[in-house]
Amino acid sequence: MTIALNEREDWPFLQRVGDGDSQHGETTNCSTTYLPEDIWHHIHFLLPMRAAARAACLSRAFLHSWRCHPNLTLDLPTLCSWAHEENFSHNIDNILRNHSGIGLKVVNLNLGGEDSTFPYVNSWLQVAFTPGIQELSLSLYRKYNFPCSLLSDRVRNSIRHLELASCVFRPTAELGPLRSLISLTLRYVRITGDELECLLSNSLALEQLDLSNCREIIFLKIPSALLQLSYLRVCGCWDLQVIENKAPSLSTFALIGFVSKLSLGEASQMMKVLSLEHTNVVCYARAKLPSIMPNLETLALGSSAEVNTPMLPTKFLNLKHLTIQISGATLPPSYDYFSLVSFLDASPSLETWYLEVRRCPPYLAN
Repeated sequence: MTIALNEREDWPFLQRVGDGDSQHGETTNCSTTYLPEDIWHHIHFLLPMRAAARAACLSRAFLHSWRCHPNLTLDLPTLCSWAHEENFSHNIDNILRNHSGIGLKVVNLNLGGEDSTFPYVNSWLQVAFTPGIQELSLSLYRKYNFPCSLLSDRVRNSIRHLELASCVFRPTAELGPLRSLISLTLRYVRITGDELECLLSNSLALEQLDLSNCREIIFLKIPSALLQLSYLRVCGCWDLQVIENKAPSLSTFALIGFVSKLSLGEASQMMKVLSLEHTNVVCYARAKLPSIMPNLETLALGSSAEVNTPMLPTKFLNLKHLTIQISGATLPPSYDYFSLVSFLDASPSLETWYLEVRRCPPYLAN
């Protein structure tokens, strides 16, 4: 038995189709089942955006539901799957205008550097930042100044996840508290360390912070007021010199790149998951981490230049998972791979060990 979706002037219904007599090309309708409108709305909202939009093209009832769809993913691959690429900005404009005022919950707007969309950005963001918005992912333009005024009272208490990419972001103390923000991701964003600290001080519920290629940050300060922060990732911030963390609950930390000073504060004693990629990090980890991070359970190391790992009496008593990725192309011929046995000797609780020797440095291969 199959279930077919029929279109009607009123609400769509499910029609059960019997096996029928295939020899005579006949089928028998067993029964029809009507569902309440709110259930159809819920089903439609759970569909991926591409499927939801296609359903709206087939059913007037789904068209009504589509215009109230709270989750939008607007990017070139999604929109151009059913329209020509040259209509990209036109499609976004129509969709957002049709959704204006309906209370969007999740918006993923990836302009991909399309110059044709630039004149519309301000009006689109006005639509996206509606009261009750919970999740925003915006990929804009390198020189576009993201208007902090959008993070006003109407969204400040609802937004939980914010991701900004390829823009200029200059938050100030006047921004006010983002009471519900639990996840912040900044990629290729022009923001200074002081501006970021100001933003963090207004985001006391923050649990996850992910920074990638934010090259204006030189001094990264994580204030002690972030009691819920448990995850911090810093990647490709090549001008960053100092990381100073005072958040007490940080348990997962990833750093791709080198900093001259790294201070994780009291969180070092509670660190469970650590990932580091820079030169000579393998030797550093074996020599320093057992005493600095005694509760470490997962350790991932990536290096492009190393010296032999020393045999030491210190132990990783709680370490269960170890990953080491090094570049064989840049290691000296005298490097002794067997010196890595020092980690095995120091890790009595180890369950998995993954060793990879790459042809290029780990941070270039990612």
